[in-house]
Amino acid sequence: MRRLVWPTRFAPWLALPGRPAAWSGALTFPGRPRLWPPLAERVLPPGTLGGEAALEALWALGEEQARSLLAGCAAALCLYPAWERRDWGMPSAQGTLSAYGGGFCSWPERSSLGQTRQQHGRPNVLHLSSGLVFALYRQPEQLVLVLGGTNTSHSESQFFTLPSEARQFGADVLNLLGRLPRLFAVAAELTALVESERGRSLPEVPLTLAGHSLGGGLVQYAAGLHGLEGLAFSPTALGRAVAAPLLDRPEGVGAGVLALSLDGDPIPLIGTQHLQARVLGRHLRLPLHPGVPPARHATSHGQVYLHLLAWLRERWPELPSALA
Repeated sequence: MRRLVWPTRFAPWLALPGRPAAWSGALTFPGRPRLWPPLAERVLPPGTLGGEAALEALWALGEEQARSLLAGCAAALCLYPAWERRDWGMPSAQGTLSAYGGGFCSWPERSSLGQTRQQHGRPNVLHLSSGLVFALYRQPEQLVLVLGGTNTSHSESQFFTLPSEARQFGADVLNLLGRLPRLFAVAAELTALVESERGRSLPEVPLTLAGHSLGGGLVQYAAGLHGLEGLAFSPTALGRAVAAPLLDRPEGVGAGVLALSLDGDPIPLIGTQHLQARVLGRHLRLPLHPGVPPARHATSHGQVYLHLLAWLRERWPELPSALA
């Protein structure tokens, strides 16, 4: 892997006899009305485009932006452990560099952010005290700060990564319950630190944020606070406390954030009906591409790169794949 200098696995869901393997998204109890309607019956939150409207908006971005989307999505997904990437069809770090060029940066073990860990040959940097995982992806036209999702860490061994994963899961829960998790605050602090250093060292190169799942939620928050561009893939919705400081921004709520998710993915919708959670920015909820095999697991949450690539190649067939 090219490097640039910068100052318990769980088994897949089982198909029980007489029951479908895929979850419809409906929560029911015998003899009682449904508490949670199926995904297909839910009304999309305000500001979300679905179906053909989402595809038209995606294609209207143009080929250059399409390539940037794929590069950001691949960089966000490559932070997951190898077993998870295999299960979902996610790109690796080497595949991302081969397809879209650039390089991942190293990070000092100690900085004003606090103590971190980064294994040789891996882009992932773990902030020890908060559980935040991130990477710096340097491309000729931009610097991408990639914020990791739940179950990312600095190592492939879950024995060593369990503490950070527990902190990430705790941040997911606190966000949904309307609290401001420390992990979100550290992501915003990191963003300010990287943006300040970029302004000194790489003033001609803009900073963009990218992340998947919890990382997509962190992107909405940090990019919104600092007025940066952000790419949020299959993002978690922001709870009340996390979203509150972003709602009265003069440039508009999430003005620089583009969120992309798939039909059949419940994560961006959790909390949006009853807990006042919301996905900030422009949210395109893409239909599943008929040429992509169904997910092995209950939802399409980890398949966003596969479907995004398939839809974009319908307009620009020569776009490179990080899975080739």
